[in-house]
Amino acid sequence: MAAMEGDRVAELGAELRACMARFKSREDHVSRDENGVEKGRVKFFDLRGVTEDKFDDKEKANMAEAMRVLRERKQKGQQLPKVIKITPQNMEAFLRQSRAKYNVVENMPTQTLNNGKRIPLIGLGTWKSKAGEIKQATLHALRAGYRHIDCAEYYANEHEIGQALQIVFAEGVVKREDVFLTSKLWNNHHGRESVKPAVQKILRDLKVNHLDLLLIHWPVTGNVGPTVQPSIRETWQAMEDLVSEGLVHSIGVSNFSTKKVDDILAYAKVKPAVLQVEVHPYWRQDSLLTYCQEKGIHVTAYSPLGSPDSSTMFQRKGPKLMDDPVLASVASKLNKSPAQCLIRWGIQHGTSILPKSVNEGRIKSNLDVIDWELPREDYESLCGLVTQERMVNGSFWLNPSGPYKTLEDLWDVPHDAEAFLRQSRAKYNVVENMPTQTLNNGKRIPLIGLGTWKSKAGEIKQATLHALRAGYRHIDCAEYYANEHEIGQALQIVFAEGVVKREDVFLTSKLWNNHHGRESVKPAVQKILRDLKVNHLDLLLIHWPVTGNVGPTVQPSIRETWQAMEDLVSEGLVHSIGVSNFSTKKVDDILAYAKVKPAVLQVEVHPYWRQDSLLTYCQEKGIHVTAYSPLGSPDSSTMFQRKGPKLMDDPVLASVASKLNKSPAQCLIRWGIQHGTSILPKSVNEGRIKSNLDVIDWELPREDYESLCGLVTQERMVSAKFWIHPSGPYKTQKDFWDE
Repeated sequence: MAAMEGDRVAELGAELRACMARFKSREDHVSRDENGVEKGRVKFFDLRGVTEDKFDDKEKANMAEAMRVLRERKQKGQQLPKVIKITPQNMEAFLRQSRAKYNVVENMPTQTLNNGKRIPLIGLGTWKSKAGEIKQATLHALRAGYRHIDCAEYYANEHEIGQALQIVFAEGVVKREDVFLTSKLWNNHHGRESVKPAVQKILRDLKVNHLDLLLIHWPVTGNVGPTVQPSIRETWQAMEDLVSEGLVHSIGVSNFSTKKVDDILAYAKVKPAVLQVEVHPYWRQDSLLTYCQEKGIHVTAYSPLGSPDSSTMFQRKGPKLMDDPVLASVASKLNKSPAQCLIRWGIQHGTSILPKSVNEGRIKSNLDVIDWELPREDYESLCGLVTQERMVNGSFWLNPSGPYKTLEDLWDVPHDAEAFLRQSRAKYNVVENMPTQTLNNGKRIPLIGLGTWKSKAGEIKQATLHALRAGYRHIDCAEYYANEHEIGQALQIVFAEGVVKREDVFLTSKLWNNHHGRESVKPAVQKILRDLKVNHLDLLLIHWPVTGNVGPTVQPSIRETWQAMEDLVSEGLVHSIGVSNFSTKKVDDILAYAKVKPAVLQVEVHPYWRQDSLLTYCQEKGIHVTAYSPLGSPDSSTMFQRKGPKLMDDPVLASVASKLNKSPAQCLIRWGIQHGTSILPKSVNEGRIKSNLDVIDWELPREDYESLCGLVTQERMVSAKFWIHPSGPYKTQKDFWDE
């Protein structure tokens, strides 16, 4: 009899649970002991507006029977379920209790997407979590301060994430609009008729009414044949419809090459907002990031720690990023974890990042990257790691019948050395007859170089790439320009592409005024080398005969500086040395004691400041002259408060250019070569960079060269007035230039 009553109570409980399930407001909260055994369970229901007519006769009878059972248990002194009613009166206390669980990150970095939406730069990755783990991990993350959760249909855990979101939103601290939710469309849902139902299921699982971002997970549908079917275009247009309906706010792609993104851009009405790809110091993706920056597409980095737990899955051998000794050294120096350094690197590299963990401590630790930065030298050292390979290479999508027969097909980049070189060579213009000059030590300097002064932050990396791919083989840098780290990034990309090698490029840098002391010269040059990511300079110049001291003579002396530079030649850190902005008298002073003769003097030279006497002197001494500001420094007139004629506007120059069907800039560059100098035209515009190099296969006719040599205006565009001081060592411009 007792057994029958027990069975009925169990049956009654099941029926009541089913009845009440439709009024559930959030998932149960379960507390467990240290052994994981359930100690208690709290169920949540929202019964506002619920009246008797919401229940059928059977449900009413079950409830009446349940009330009888509960009364009997109460009379026997048995423990009953506790019911807490949330009212306006106790809501504030409930919210206070909820807020205590949450950490608020006031300064979470975000990026504005091309549609005006903002994406938090640190998100929780949810791939490869075991069943039952990701709900708690999501709760830990949102309570720790994360506001970006990266999900996917394929991960088969969005229902758990939805349970966590339901709990969080019910606690009232974090609202739906505070959380950026990404999901990804799996390969079997690319057809127009499949996209919306797949997204509706995602929304049901996540228990939300919209996604912040929907991505195509892979450019793959599982079909066999020459092309992807359904086409990416069909999928993209179905996703655009979801944006119009408000089910999705932004759309993008994952694991797409730049070529495949270009294909989408050709027909997209809604531009891709995000490209999610693998990015970390072992797979930097510099070219892809540059492409996305140009196209206004934000990059999210998955596997930012180098995907350490997927090596077994993909049978991957070789070095592991998390074990890299350079990373270990940086982490130790900064007293941070390797993971924190990699996450911070990703932010500084220009991506949002998705560290993955289900461990509460690591989830919190991974977020502790906001209030500090990797020092530039540490960021650059991680950028310089030699290993470059995908950890998730997509080989599982290859099929001998297509659409992707090889990794080259999938990624639109070659994966064997010869094919890689073929594709790289297509980017490069080879200038077979680049004019050069042999220096007094036998080294050769190309006569046309890229000037890098006064470029805005972020511009010179791309300008250097344009120049080297256009055929330049001479880059003029300087410590003072504060952009050598960008030039180093460009050099790293170029050398990795395998067409241009280090020995093909002539690199000049200049020692700034505060590094003239013997003990300062080598550390300054070592930093220049780190920034440029090379092991030697082709040419090191003293930038100005100035140290900033006040008094009758320059201190530390130029002799001290020069001798320290000679030591660098002996050590192989520098191949040639010289000076910039020095007069003939100051060069004579150096020649009196130099063991290593100055190879180059870099000074301002152009038709408005020909420097004929100085050029004659240098020719006699065997010193090559490099001309800076060969176009007359048109953009520095404001800086130097300079008035008077501008060389680029000179009517004689205009007439020569028109006659020869060349640009004024090309005529001035050609004049500089014929005048006996190497020259450093400066531009960050790809078209002008290429145009400035188009001066090799022609000459200025003698009468045109002579007419430019005869321009009456003769004045410096870059004066030394900022180095003049009444207490010396230079009291007047005449003191400085020894005129």
